[in-house]
Amino acid sequence: MDPSVVFERADVTRRPGDLLPGESNGEEKWLATDPKTDCRGVGPFEEAARTNVVYAVEAYQEEYEAHGEAGPFLSAGRDQTFEMRWLDEAETTLADRLQTFLPF
Repeated sequence: MDPSVVFERADVTRRPGDLLPGESNGEEKWLATDPKTDCRGVGPFEEAARTNVVYAVEAYQEEYEAHGEAGPFLSAGRDQTFEMRWLDEAETTLADRLQTFLPF
C-alpha cells in the first residue's frame, strides 16, 4: 500500500459534526472515503481526514492479509481506527438490529 496514492485518491466531503459517537460540538467534519476499499477517515480539516483514511486503509490491509477478508475501517486518528461493523457478530437483518433499540 502506497500511503500517498491512498491520500490522493480519497473522495472528500464536509459533513455535520455527528459522524462519531459521543457528544457533538456542532462543528462540521471532513470525511474522506477511499473508493477502492470503502474505508473512511474523519478529521477537523481536509488534510486530517485524508491522513486518517490512510490509517483506515492500512488497518484494512493488515486485516485482509491476516484473515483473507476484511470489512471497511473508519479512522479518526492513528489510535482511533475501528472496523465498521455491528458490535454483535451475528448475521441479522437491519430490521432486527433496529428493533433492539425500540422499547417494545
